[in-house]
Amino acid sequence: MPDSSMLFSTPEYASFWEVQRHFLERTLNIGAAQEVLVTVGVLVGVLLLFLLFMHFKPKKPYIPQDWITDAAQIRNTLDTALTQRSKFELYFATGSDTRRPALRCSLQDVGTEDLLVEASGLTTLSSRWKGRAVSCFFMLRRQETYSFFAFTAIIRHIDITPHSCQLKLAIPTKIESRQKRSYLRITPPEEYMLGAALWRGLDVPEGTDRNDLARWAKPSRLWVPGMREEFSIHDISSGGMRLHLPRNILAEEMDFFHISNQFIVMLDLWEPDRAQRIRFWLLCRMQTPVLDFETKGIDIGTQFLAWAKPAESGGSNLVWLKMASSGEVEPLGNWIMLRHLEFFRESEQVIGFGQRHNSDNI
Repeated sequence: MPDSSMLFSTPEYASFWEVQRHFLERTLNIGAAQEVLVTVGVLVGVLLLFLLFMHFKPKKPYIPQDWITDAAQIRNTLDTALTQRSKFELYFATGSDTRRPALRCSLQDVGTEDLLVEASGLTTLSSRWKGRAVSCFFMLRRQETYSFFAFTAIIRHIDITPHSCQLKLAIPTKIESRQKRSYLRITPPEEYMLGAALWRGLDVPEGTDRNDLARWAKPSRLWVPGMREEFSIHDISSGGMRLHLPRNILAEEMDFFHISNQFIVMLDLWEPDRAQRIRFWLLCRMQTPVLDFETKGIDIGTQFLAWAKPAESGGSNLVWLKMASSGEVEPLGNWIMLRHLEFFRESEQVIGFGQRHNSDNI
């Protein structure tokens, strides 16, 4: 049996006792611990005070970037509308899910508290509209583009004259700038659709060839009214469109239906205000091919990526342009908005706004 004195004298046992001795001899520095606790307490207290301050601090209401709320800017915008003789579209809320067509008015005066608008040809309007809200829409021309605005105002007074109806509207406290027209979609009026062409797959020009129409292949599909209608446009916005491919050509287009595929559509549109044709080349990205159960064709949702217009030098040259910061083709958006306004003006006549309208029914 080994001697216990020899066991305790081994190097391993000596190291054990050395560690234990150092551990037992360590003393807790109470002063240093107190300093740490005080520092942590101060930091926690400051953090709590900051959180309480942020909680009870008056919060500024969120104001979207496209709102005009400054009184001086609102007046300046309305004065510009008066100078440009901008037409105001007034929408009367009916309490149902549908809106009545717009009442087209001209801005006559911008007072300190009221706007005076006149609806030409409207000789009667129920007095029960006094004190009620009406939605107003107008646009301003800025060089070669348009800016669109909307606001809600209270009808303060209705004045009937032999030849017109004048309404006094309260000066709005905010005006919304409707710059993003990509959300407005219309079905292109047939009388303004002169033609369209589509390039897809290997027919899409690449690189510098895209800048010269003379280097392009023939269109993959054509839409010429009454002649070749190999596809159609169901609706269009300034940021995209919805195409329809008929059932009889689907077998030839199966390799085309892939999300993110890129293709080019050329649009020939009629601009009645200038009595001229306008043409757009639109680089599109496919988003959602959907089967139309009624026609057995395919609807294709698309997003515009870029667009082109004829170069000023003429010939077959094109100039490709990036999308605006709002994600839209601005000239196409202007054309769509003007067609939208025409639709409401035509609707006025259909339902009998004007002298034929019985205002007591609204």
